[in-house]
Amino acid sequence: MNRQLKQVLGLSVFAAGCMALGMGLSHGWVATAQEEKPVVVDAKGLDRLPPIADVAEKLNPTVVAITNTSFVKGRSMDHPQVGGQDFFDFFFGPGGPQQRRTPRGGEDEQRTVSGGSGVIISPQGEILTNYHVIASMGGGSDNALEVKTSDGKTYKATVLGKDKELDIALIKIDATHLPFAKLGESDSLRIGEWVVAIGNPFGLEHTVTQGIISAKGRKLDTGVSSFLQTDAAINRGNSGGPLLNLRGEVVGINTAINPAGQNIGFAVPISQVNRILKDLRSGKPVSRGYLGIGPYELDQAYQDALGVKEGVVVSTVEKGQAADKAGVQRLDVLTAVDGQAVRSPDELVAMVSSRRAGETLKLTLWRDGKALTLTVTLGDRKALEDQRRREAGEEPEDESGQKPQGDMKSLNLEKSYGFNVESLDVKNRLKGVVVTTVDPRSPAATRGLAPGMVITEVGRQPVNNLAEFNAQVKKAGGRTLLLFIQTPNGSQKITLAIPPR
Repeated sequence: MNRQLKQVLGLSVFAAGCMALGMGLSHGWVATAQEEKPVVVDAKGLDRLPPIADVAEKLNPTVVAITNTSFVKGRSMDHPQVGGQDFFDFFFGPGGPQQRRTPRGGEDEQRTVSGGSGVIISPQGEILTNYHVIASMGGGSDNALEVKTSDGKTYKATVLGKDKELDIALIKIDATHLPFAKLGESDSLRIGEWVVAIGNPFGLEHTVTQGIISAKGRKLDTGVSSFLQTDAAINRGNSGGPLLNLRGEVVGINTAINPAGQNIGFAVPISQVNRILKDLRSGKPVSRGYLGIGPYELDQAYQDALGVKEGVVVSTVEKGQAADKAGVQRLDVLTAVDGQAVRSPDELVAMVSSRRAGETLKLTLWRDGKALTLTVTLGDRKALEDQRRREAGEEPEDESGQKPQGDMKSLNLEKSYGFNVESLDVKNRLKGVVVTTVDPRSPAATRGLAPGMVITEVGRQPVNNLAEFNAQVKKAGGRTLLLFIQTPNGSQKITLAIPPR
């Protein structure tokens, strides 16, 4: 009996050993087979087409055509742009900006008509578009921003707020109960995700194109924004139109293309727009934070030298700015902002510029083999740029991107009477001021005043220079100016009565 029991136990142990050996070998074979399998996707819904027709049908009524008509005097019109003219092309409708020069009294005036798209984001008529679509809007009474909705109605629009750096503007029309689009979020978008673009390329209203998200975080040399890249066909006139996901939510505002390629378009991520929407609605300048460092890519050489594999190298620290005050040093490696990992200089710039001036951030950094956490209060990006311009002897830019006029009295003269003057060249034998510009629609032009004429007297009072001329204009108190005019060589003389505008 004992002998039989031993035989049974021996056979059991042998069988168990064989099974274990077989399972081990099998596991090795399975592991080897799994490692050698190609990468595949368990795709679902391949028998169904994406609902692009549904997105187009439901969202088309939320997309508008925008026409911007403005009159500009004394300067050429350039396309507002991101990057450079050779690389990025903005969309102004058929043929780009259309200009009409109207010479009168020696002065040229340009009538500029530009077009774009927009998307309604509230039933009260709030519309998101690009800054460059409305950039040439000025304060002139003849300047007009017109919006055409999908039902063919047209409305005059006003600008609520704008952000040149992000190339976004918020405008409004006087209407209610409008169909409007929902703003989604773009941070969770996946490369390859389906998207739909709707706009007015080349004046072809409500054109629908489809494609995918080609890339995220594209840098277009604006300094603050990282863009979505898409292959959905967009062309001139699409600027300001929405980029939509298949739920019909706005995930981007179409902005630019690379004309050297095919279907390489860029959109402002809607998550970045959401962060400034409150400022746009209030009409206040957009507040954008500033750290004050020069970030550099953590390449292999830096990794070897600093002993860190991921982050951004601090190559410079601006004295007196936010990072300097917080204790950030050159050759620190920033690895996270508020706990979110930082992998590139572009990511860092996007993170910081999306915050408001005065906000505090926790910076995680690596220094001399140790991890540190510093708290920094962000400075104001725009205030710093204005300060730099002043230090360089330049005037800060206004909201339209133009420098203010240096002589406010001359500017008031243009508003009041329709012309401007400057001091005469010291070599000129005449004493007085020279007319530099005349608004062709002003009474001054109608009365015959023209650039190049020299004003030597106001009323019966001689004026030898600009200061004396301005004093006499101020004394006139907005009444008609009696100007004694001479040609530059003094051969012809006349008195002109120039009434106020």
